[in-house]
Parts: sequence; C-alpha cells; structure tokens
Amino acid sequence: MKTNVNEVSKTICTGCSACYNVCPVKAIEMKPDSEGFIFPTIDSEKCINCGLCYDRCPAVNQKSKLFAEASECYGVYAGDNIRMESSSGGVFPVLADKISKDGGYVCGAVWTDDRKVKHILSDDPADIRKMMGSKYVQSDTGDAFANIKEKLDNGANVLFSGCPCQVAGLNAYLNKKYDNLITIDIVCHGCPSQQTFSCFLNSNIRSYFASLGFEYEDKMENHITKIDFRNKYLWGWAHSLYIELENGAFYSKNKMETLWYSAFLKKLITRKSCGECKFATLPRQGDITLGDFWGASEFFPDLDYKKGMSVVTLNNKKGQALFADVMPSFKKVVKSSVEVAKKKNGNIAAGSKNHVERNRFFKLLENTGDFNKSVEYALKYCYDIGYIGWWYGENFGSALTNYALHQYLVSKKYSVLMIEFPFSDKKTAISDTKSRRLGKKYYKISGMRTLNEMWSLNRHCNTFVVGSDQLWNYYSTKNQGCYFFLDFVEDSKKKIAYATSFGHPKFPGPESFLNEAAFHLNRFDYVSVREDDAVDICRDSMGVDAVRNLDPVFICDKSEYDKLINDSNYETGNDYIFAYILSPTKEKRETLLEISRKLGKKIKLVLDGQGDYNANKTIMDMDDCLCNNLEICDWVKLIAGSDYVFTDSYHGLCFSIIFEKQFACVGNIRRGLSRFKTILSCLELESRMSFVAKDCVDIYDTEIDYRAVNEKLKVEIQKSREWLDNALEAKKVPKLSTYDMCVRMLRDMKKK
Repeated sequence: MKTNVNEVSKTICTGCSACYNVCPVKAIEMKPDSEGFIFPTIDSEKCINCGLCYDRCPAVNQKSKLFAEASECYGVYAGDNIRMESSSGGVFPVLADKISKDGGYVCGAVWTDDRKVKHILSDDPADIRKMMGSKYVQSDTGDAFANIKEKLDNGANVLFSGCPCQVAGLNAYLNKKYDNLITIDIVCHGCPSQQTFSCFLNSNIRSYFASLGFEYEDKMENHITKIDFRNKYLWGWAHSLYIELENGAFYSKNKMETLWYSAFLKKLITRKSCGECKFATLPRQGDITLGDFWGASEFFPDLDYKKGMSVVTLNNKKGQALFADVMPSFKKVVKSSVEVAKKKNGNIAAGSKNHVERNRFFKLLENTGDFNKSVEYALKYCYDIGYIGWWYGENFGSALTNYALHQYLVSKKYSVLMIEFPFSDKKTAISDTKSRRLGKKYYKISGMRTLNEMWSLNRHCNTFVVGSDQLWNYYSTKNQGCYFFLDFVEDSKKKIAYATSFGHPKFPGPESFLNEAAFHLNRFDYVSVREDDAVDICRDSMGVDAVRNLDPVFICDKSEYDKLINDSNYETGNDYIFAYILSPTKEKRETLLEISRKLGKKIKLVLDGQGDYNANKTIMDMDDCLCNNLEICDWVKLIAGSDYVFTDSYHGLCFSIIFEKQFACVGNIRRGLSRFKTILSCLELESRMSFVAKDCVDIYDTEIDYRAVNEKLKVEIQKSREWLDNALEAKKVPKLSTYDMCVRMLRDMKKK
C-alpha cells in the first residue's frame, strides 16, 4: 500500500508543496534535486505513515474537475500606467486591488532580496505590487497554503495567483471549497528552476557586466536590484530580459539576444512534469485564468493592443462575479472565445512537450556549470567528442572496450556522441542486439547516415576519437574505405586515435589503400595504438609516430563494471570455471574438461557472440555447460564471479586480469596474436598463454602474484590515461586545410 509521497514519480511531481503543508508532524521538507527543482523529502523517523501527503497529492489523486470549460472569454486591458508595469493587459493588479481594498489578502510570486521567487501572502499594497509581472522561474510556495487556510478559516477573503499546478495543489491541500477564496491560474509555458537561472546569471550576465568593467567575485544575485522579464518601456509587449545592478548598470536584451529565452521558449530548461502537465488544460484549474492574448493585432486590429492585452477566461460563477465587479476599472473589455485565444496561445488549452534534449541539457550543466555551452550544445545537438568504434559489435569484448572508453571520457566530463555505423541505405532495419541494448542505456547515439553523409558530423562534434579494437584491420573494414581513418573529418577538428589496432603484425592491405590510409592518418593530431607491432606499422608504413597504450578496458575505473554487474539479473551461482571460447576445437574442449576435473569445479561456457554459433556449439559439445542469451552485463558478472578462467579471447584475458582471476589462455592466431603478446609481455604474464591447448593443464595450479601484476599495470594505466588526457585537453586552432576546402567544393559541385 502506498503511504507517502516517496511513491510519487519525479516525472509527475510538480513541487506544489501541498504535501509539505498538509503533513501533521512536519516530516516533509522541500529540497532541490541536482537540476534545482524542489521535491518532497521525508524524515522517516518523524513520519507516522498516515498517508495524508499521498492522498492530497494532486499529481496522483487529481480530483474531478471542479469547473466546466470556460463559459466566458475576453480580451482585456487596463489603463496605460498599469499596463506598462504589467506583463500583458494589467488584469491581475486590478483584481488584487479590489480584494485588498475590501480588507482581503493576496498571495502571489515575488522576487526576494536574494533573487529567488517565492509566494507570499500579504495585504500590503507594496507587496502586492511586487507580485505583478511574469517571473520565468518556478516559485517556492513554502508555507503559503497553510497561511491561506488560516486566513480563510478566520473569514478573510483571499486571492491566490499561481501556475495551474499550484492552484491544483492549493485546492488539494484545502480539500474543500471556500466561498471566500478566489484562485487565478496563469497560462503557463513551463517552469525553469531557480538554480538554472542562477547559473545563467553567474555565467552569462556576469561576463556581460565584466565587459563593462564591473567585476564581482561573489554571486551575481548579491548585486542585482531588479529583474524584469517584460520591460515594455524598452521592448514593448514582448519577451525581454532587463537586469539592473545596485550601481545603476543594466543588462537589457530582447528574446532573440539572450540564451535564457532560447532555452525557456523551447522548453529545454523546464521541470520534467511540465512536459506532461495534467493541469494546463481545459477545463482550467482556477476560478479565473489569465494570460497573453497573443495575436491581438490579427483579432482586434482596431484596439490599442501594443502595450499589452490579456486573455481572461471566467471558469465559474465566482470568477464571473469578481470580474463583473471590477469591469468598469478596465480601459477595454472585448468579448472573445477560447477557440480564438488559443490560436496564438496554445497553452490555454494544453501544455507543451519538453525539448527532446532537456535531460542532456541538465547533465551538461551539472558537468560544466556553463549555462551558455549547455544550451548551445543541447539546441544544436553538439558534442565535445564524436566517437568512432564498433560499439554496436556483437562480440562481448568489442562491446566492452567501447563501453570502457566511453565511460572514461564521460567521467572526464566530456559529452560524447557515439557515431552510428554508416549504412548504405538509411532505411536499413537496425536489429535489437545486446550491444545496442547496452548503448540505449549508456550512450547518446547519432542518427543514421550513409558514408557520403558522414561529413555532416563536423557540424556537431569538436573532437573525433577513434576507439580501440581492430578498426584498422583492412579485411574487416575495406567496405567502409578510410572511414575508420576519419576521411570525412575536417582538419579544423581534433582527431585522436586511442589504442586502435591493425590486427596483424604487418599491414595486410593493398598498397593503394595503404597510401590513402597513411594520408588520412597523418591528418590526425594524436595517434596511439594497442600493440607494439602497430607502432612499427605506423612509423615504417605510414610515416606516423604512434604511442602504445593499454586497451580501454584497463583505463576505465572498475566501478563502471560494477554498474554492469548490478544491471544483471543473471544467476551465476558459485564455484565455477568461466570459459570464453571464440575459436572452438576438440583439443580446447578436452583441456577445459581436464581443468574442471582437477579443480573440482563446474563449467560455465560462453561462445563467440558473433560467430557461427551452431557450428561452435557442435564442436564444443557441452550443451549442459552453455550460458545462452547473455546480455553484456551478464558476461561481466560471470567472469567477475568465477573461480578460474579458461579462454582464447583477448578480452577474456584482459578481464581475467582486471578481476584478478587465475587463468589460462590459448593464443588465438586466427584472431590476431599481437595484442595477446603485448599485454602479457607488459605484465610479465607470458607463462599464462600457450599455443597448444593441452599445455594449459600444466599451469592450472600455478598462482598469479597480482600484487606484482598490479604494480606494473598501475604504471601502464597512468601512462595511458595521461596520454589521452593530454590529447583531449590540448587546444586546437579551428582551421580548414586545402584538402578540406577541395572536398567542400566537390560536394557543392555534386549538389549542382
């Protein structure tokens, strides 16, 4: 049974604070999350599990609509003096003035001294004046609901103005109708968090004032005296941003000149629940609805709309009665309809979807703290790094080496776009494979492109990284030409190869391809390879100085593999040998069975993820030991939980070392021996590999001293990480080469 608001999803919680106000034991506190939006946090020691907070939550227990669809709709504006100080037609101050003069109270959002937005309840005209004007930041209602209830119970009239979700929250908290309460819900486009606005102020606005000679070390909020999102004196009836400092200096931009509006109007920075809002719909939540009557010039060309016009919907008799009382105070009231009003202001009838890059924006902001970069990257689909590799490959090792490098790059706070394989036809159906399922959870993946369209990625990525594995093996990649040598990447972009492999001790391709590949490899800024032999190929055959670095699976923090293990629901059991065999033979089968007998442990056998599975299965003839239908995370869990490893796989070998397993390895000539020899020689573990499978029986009980291994490995990891970090951090002067310009001209000629 659900007893409290801990059960309410963050995707629907609006932060209205109804739960906070209703809790009888004050066990709930409203706290900001990593995005800066407030959510209820329950003190379990105080909570009495009464269920009242959950019962009153409007997000999960939306009461039946209190009102019919708006029966009356008007275009309205007040006198010019009031209009110029208001966001649209100046209706709210007229309504508030009526309630206040009759001895009532008004509750609305104000800017506090520390530049936060908060709802206050007051009968002071000065406070009510502060409630005027749009504030495109979510307000904290705090204790407002409880304070309103106290006034209502004492017989005072109260006018509440807020977003539709806040009106719903107030009604849910009160849980009954009050004749002395009038609610106004504003037509809402969604709410950004106060934290996000603070980031905007302390990056964008700070730099602007610094350019004027005003440098501040502390928060910008401490020096701001006024914030106005609709300064009509400077910009008329339109979105704008005016910020004034204590020294009189000011920032004033229209919506086209400031990234705050670029992000806000496209719903990049709004609360998650705003994208699926239950409350910004017809019928409306309040007695009265107020908003902008956009399109007034089209609908009412003869009226004086340039200083602003409000749309007013009267949703019940209570709203109609109050409006009738104040109607003489308005300069103009014209009858209209919701159908007309919503033509240019759709939020009257429905909320708007959040931007598809919303979550990425907040992740970028969390990583960088740079509001401008986060907005630009999210809206223009830009990334620090475009990653080229076989992340989609069905081989477990291939999938994991790309996962490892991706996670390392992300851990360094880079935004990474995993480049989709260049298909010959964009209509190609993409299979739902285990590698792609891993990618869907952890990666941002590019859209489909053909080889001829890959150049467009230059618009979206600042640096391109070619990952590890045999991406430069001619026999594996010849159909893609020099794609894995980044022939489509312009020289204005940084190009890095990390621990990439040729798969052979000599370059096996034809000389014509070698020459073309060498040309493109010489355009790289930094080149590292995985094997010692590959260093020689780069130097002797391609004229490139390369560095040998460790496979990415070693530089990735081990905690990233723990994430995968935690993802797995596979029951591994205990006391088993993990066997990962890519190239089965009868001899390997017999050797594995012999080691199993000697160790007295059962076998868990995994075969190649992308080979001829049925043929391999027949050769091994160990169906009772086979582990089938594994996810990538299951493979990691199996090797991590094993007592011994027997493998002919390079990555089976690598993960045996990472998880400090006793192991025996059969050298796999068909899959490329250079990588085996390089890592084993580096760590002085040559004795763990044999080219004759049965010889592995002789070392099954020989202990590996992992203290000595880890000392050597630590040095290699540090060297590899430092090389990659330096390559990533090095500055690149964006400059097109002659080659780039020729390629561009050829593309333009083809278009004609």
